Amino acid sequence: MKTYISRKFIDSDEFITEMLAYGKPLEISLVGSFENNGRGSRRDIELPLHRDGDYSTSFKDRIDIVGLYCIKSGEAKTILELPDARIKTFTMKERDSLIFDNALCRHGRSGPVKDRLLLRIWISKNN
Repeated sequence: MKTYISRKFIDSDEFITEMLAYGKPLEISLVGSFENNGRGSRRDIELPLHRDGDYSTSFKDRIDIVGLYCIKSGEAKTILELPDARIKTFTMKERDSLIFDNALCRHGRSGPVKDRLLLRIWISKNN
């Protein structure tokens, strides 16, 4: 896999099938604004650049590939920091995806989440 892939899928089934080709799923979850406190991915707050698993005892150093698939778009932008420190910003619309190497890239979120909803899959590479 390249450092990252940004593409549109026909539907979430196609996205999930693509993600499973990269390895074993560790967690599949919805990322949106559901809570007032707790995990940042579930709150309407900006997220600083980070690697998934950095704040987790269960998944620390186990998440190789992160996949985000847009179910419902919104104002929030997804930010990706590439290995050379370049920053790319994505305004994800329905059926858009962003798949990236969690060891090489950091990501974050800016702007209000509101109704935006993403499907997130964490993958451990096949060895």
